[in-house]
Amino acid sequence: MSLELTDRVMMVTGAGSGIGRAAARLLVGHGARVVLVGRTESALTETTAGLPSSHHLVVPCDVGDDKQVADCVARAVSRFGRLDGAFNNAGTFGSFGPLHQDTADNFDRVIATNLRGVWSCMRGQIEAMLTAGGGAIVNCASVAGHIGHAQSPLYSATKHAVIGLSKSVALQYAGDGIRVNVVSPGSTDTPMLRSLYADPSALAQRARRAPLGRLGKCEEVANAVVWLLSPLAAYVTGQTLGVDGGVTAGSAIPRTNATPEGQHR
Repeated sequence: MSLELTDRVMMVTGAGSGIGRAAARLLVGHGARVVLVGRTESALTETTAGLPSSHHLVVPCDVGDDKQVADCVARAVSRFGRLDGAFNNAGTFGSFGPLHQDTADNFDRVIATNLRGVWSCMRGQIEAMLTAGGGAIVNCASVAGHIGHAQSPLYSATKHAVIGLSKSVALQYAGDGIRVNVVSPGSTDTPMLRSLYADPSALAQRARRAPLGRLGKCEEVANAVVWLLSPLAAYVTGQTLGVDGGVTAGSAIPRTNATPEGQHR
């Protein structure tokens, strides 16, 4: 099936690595013109390796800074003429540890990126999409937006908030032809996850939590994002799509015949 994304203009935040990088590259592969947003210009440039220059724009931006976000959207519209879709993927775990040892600085940093960043990006994106006659937004939450996260309660709180914000905005703009959905990845093999779980045994334990018995791949989450941004999902809005290997479905019966790829075939 054709995703019908040729020449559609998309914005991807957190495009310098992991899921954001995979989504940006997949969108370009389907013919979209993509605005790659992230804190580090060199990482964004690495994402564009091998991509046609006519189909991407690199914009360094801290999504927690409203002015930078507004400038980013303006540059996207100036370069490509409009904005048709966005994947708001930038996020941070912040500091791990007990709540009573947390700091106000950590609170401000996590809120600024994970919640204010999504709110700020959607404000600018929706204004551009109203001018364009509609569009689609996918916000990145997490399995921690549905269940607790003992190592980072604040991260979990922001991801719960992203889901509530997205559903509410989906209702506000449904009549304007703007769809808003959420993708909730489970433990996905990203540089950020590997930095948090540097001990191989800890990482393996994370993988075993999923009924499918492995970490997710960035490309698997990106596939879901691209589908939600495409016309194939034209009747889908206000929804949350879990790409978590079954974690939020409940407890799994241990399997002894799983393949190295889990039960993915």
